[in-house]
Amino acid sequence: MQVLLAIPAALGFGGATAGATAAGAAGTAAAAGSGISLAGILQGTATVLGIVSAIGAGNAEAAQNEMAASDAESEQSIETLQGINRRTSIKRQMADALGAQDVAYAGSGVDLSFGTAKAARTDAYREADLGLSTATGTEMTRVSRLAERATSYRAAAKSARRLGFLNAFTGGVDNLLSFSERG
Repeated sequence: MQVLLAIPAALGFGGATAGATAAGAAGTAAAAGSGISLAGILQGTATVLGIVSAIGAGNAEAAQNEMAASDAESEQSIETLQGINRRTSIKRQMADALGAQDVAYAGSGVDLSFGTAKAARTDAYREADLGLSTATGTEMTRVSRLAERATSYRAAAKSARRLGFLNAFTGGVDNLLSFSERG
């Protein structure tokens, strides 16, 4: 303490600084007499920082999970558009196949309303229907999986927030107990 008092005098700051330093020393002595110490202040600061840090970590993890949930939700609309494109492509392929068959059978002089030509047309419709059903089922499965993933991420975000607060609370209580044991 005397070293600290000598520094302002050595620098030429004289009486005012020495008086302020002496008052600070008296305040420190009073604080020491009241049970407040530098170690106690540091422990309290560390406790507060630990609490803030635990809550911040929980919130950061929750924010990351919320972003992942939002991504999964936006992928649902992309999957819907891809499903529409798949179904459109199947319909276009069916129309092309029917047109090619009609041209081939008509070019050979076969009546398109019965026989092999009609059976080929029916088969083309069945294949297209199966393809459309498969594409719709695939789209619905993917969209529901993305919705489940979004729900899971939201639950993880909620859990991360709770865990952050729980860690903050237990860390604060632990440090408080440590502080009270120190006396």
